[in-house]
Amino acid sequence: MEGIERCDFIALIVRDIRVAVRFYQDTLGLNLRFVDGDHYALFQVGAAKLALQVARPAGPDLPVVDDLIAPTPQRGASALVAFAVKDVDRWCTTLKERGVAISREPADYPWGDREFSVHDPDGHVLIFHGPSKGRA
Repeated sequence: MEGIERCDFIALIVRDIRVAVRFYQDTLGLNLRFVDGDHYALFQVGAAKLALQVARPAGPDLPVVDDLIAPTPQRGASALVAFAVKDVDRWCTTLKERGVAISREPADYPWGDREFSVHDPDGHVLIFHGPSKGRA
């Protein structure tokens, strides 16, 4: 058995692919590579890929039921995605100007990062981080 070469992509389960694509493409500015109908989208983020997928039952084009559970208002999402940015405070200001609610304002942390967080339309936590002001 060969070893794992890399983490190829991360997939977030979303309720509405159109809403999610709009947020990740228009609000965050990620590079959309591919959309498959109303159930899948793939973004390129540097060397990594981020997929958005709607949980759906089996059908003619999907022979088995996805073992994915969409987030609900009663049960938040259990994924966290961290994006590295050069200027944490500028990113925070930009997202505020684009109407994104900031769930945790920028702060420096003992591990040497400055970061803030938001939630996407499905409740996934997104962290934006870079060097703390002392390390910049």
